[in-house]
Amino acid sequence: MKKIMRENRAVIIRILFSVLFIIAGLVVNGFNEYVAIGLYLFAYILNAYKVVFDAIKILFKHREVSEKMLMTIASIGAIVTGAYFEAAVVIVLFVFGELIEDGASDRARESVKELASIRSTKARLKDQKDLVDVEQVKVGDIIEVYAGERIPLDGTVIDGYADVDTSAVTGESVPVPMRVGTELYAGYLNINGVLVVEVTRESSCSMVQKILDVSLDASAKKSKSEKFIKKFAKIYTPCVIVMALLVAIIPMIMGQDAYTWLYKAFSLLAISCPCAIVISVPLAYFSAIGLASRKGILIKGSGVLEKISTLNTMAFDKTGTLTKAELRVTKIESFGDYTKMELLEILGAVELKSNHPVAIAVQKELERFKITVEKGKNYEEHLGQGIECDTERGHIRAGTYTFVGAHEQYSGATIYVSLNEKVIGYVGVGDSIKENGKISFDKLRKNKIKKIYVISGDKQSKVDSVASTLYADGAYSQLLPENKVDALEDIIENGKKVKIGYCGDGVNDIPCIARADVGFAMGGLGSDVATEKCDVIITDDNLEKIAKTVKIARKTKKIVITNIVFAILVKVVVAALNIAVPSFPMFFAVLADVGVTLIAVLNALRAGRNSKNI
Repeated sequence: MKKIMRENRAVIIRILFSVLFIIAGLVVNGFNEYVAIGLYLFAYILNAYKVVFDAIKILFKHREVSEKMLMTIASIGAIVTGAYFEAAVVIVLFVFGELIEDGASDRARESVKELASIRSTKARLKDQKDLVDVEQVKVGDIIEVYAGERIPLDGTVIDGYADVDTSAVTGESVPVPMRVGTELYAGYLNINGVLVVEVTRESSCSMVQKILDVSLDASAKKSKSEKFIKKFAKIYTPCVIVMALLVAIIPMIMGQDAYTWLYKAFSLLAISCPCAIVISVPLAYFSAIGLASRKGILIKGSGVLEKISTLNTMAFDKTGTLTKAELRVTKIESFGDYTKMELLEILGAVELKSNHPVAIAVQKELERFKITVEKGKNYEEHLGQGIECDTERGHIRAGTYTFVGAHEQYSGATIYVSLNEKVIGYVGVGDSIKENGKISFDKLRKNKIKKIYVISGDKQSKVDSVASTLYADGAYSQLLPENKVDALEDIIENGKKVKIGYCGDGVNDIPCIARADVGFAMGGLGSDVATEKCDVIITDDNLEKIAKTVKIARKTKKIVITNIVFAILVKVVVAALNIAVPSFPMFFAVLADVGVTLIAVLNALRAGRNSKNI
């Protein structure tokens, strides 16, 4: 508010002086009518000159009859008909309304531009005393980030430990521990400790730059509603002028009082100003995009936001989107006299020294159950088959069923285990479903997403397991990247009026992201190409933000429709009263118009207001 007052000080002063002159005019009107008229005209001129100038400029430069032209004609018409008080009030209310509208618009834009503050312009190269511009830092350079500083460039931690505030990029308020091997993005805030980081992206390609580019350029991509409103205003305003002429001319032809109907015609122009719709619709979309950006959701324009509000179906890639990148033990089956924990202990001995992802999953399971593993000897790894070693228990083999000598394959088995040439069981290893996967699907359904599907190139058993756990409506498995689009087409063809969104995280998801009505890219965007092709970027791996995006879009669309219906309804009612009531004051018409605009603007700003439900 202080910024608005500072930047519009001259306008505010003019409005205040005009109000004082109008009040003075009312006071002296009973004593000297001519002095009162002079005061009213002075109050009018203080504000009208800029409105009239802008109206003429728009008319000649853009060939458009703007709302300012409506106010110009209406106010000058009031003066011609001797309604000096109304003319002054009309113009003061209009300028005041514009001031509030501009302030609201600036506030919405500032909420997005504040993102620029998270971008560091300097970086500290390792073993160098002076800071350098981030543009000078290249991929592979090593930088240091101290406590209290923002991460200047995307990179990977190679030394140090610190808690990091990621809220500016991901929207998450809980600090995240950063250790060696962790990937981090420019814009993160180092809370404590010192981090040594190897730069993985130059400044122009960093995550924070992507956020700024998407957020600040979003206004260029208009929604259908905005495009319609813009075309509507160009046609609507000249039509209103023609209607006002008819209101003035037809009654006069019929012999009625010319003054009365001229006054009503000018009042009709005043109430018919389309500001409420023209301003509030784009403001609602812009505010919503700003809110989404603050939550780590980058929406590429209001056109995308409008499309999201129409979605009724979602499809998800499985690996990396619904599941974590790391594997976990999903099943343990032991044979004979061996318990499941004994089987895990025996398997641990042979997997102890392996760096294979399956072996790492087994090692983590051993840690979870705090099982101590016997060290083996004579380790021998057979590529694509398995691994074997000797222990005090005997000779252990782990791998494929043929490698260990099993006579049967079991559903869900990944590793078969034998001890002294006897098969003693198997262990299943699979994807680890993200903790909030089920909650995310539930929230999507609450936001009118009727059908949810899983599409993957993985084995059917694994895909079906994930789909079943998350209560998806269907699953497509064992698909090559080019065949994923066929699955998407199948969903569309077999559904009813399907509007589908697709969410993925890699290059193999690009065809589906491009084909869907709305494409979502997850996770900061594992793939730069995927982020270029998608419509929405989720800057972290939080699945719940898909539902948040849908909720923001639906709320915004509801606000837009409410504003349009409300504005038109009020204008129609007041216009009808203006015609029907014999002495309907012009300033009531302007007051109604300004009131509708302010209410619509305030309602539009709700689209960008944070709430517990979003």
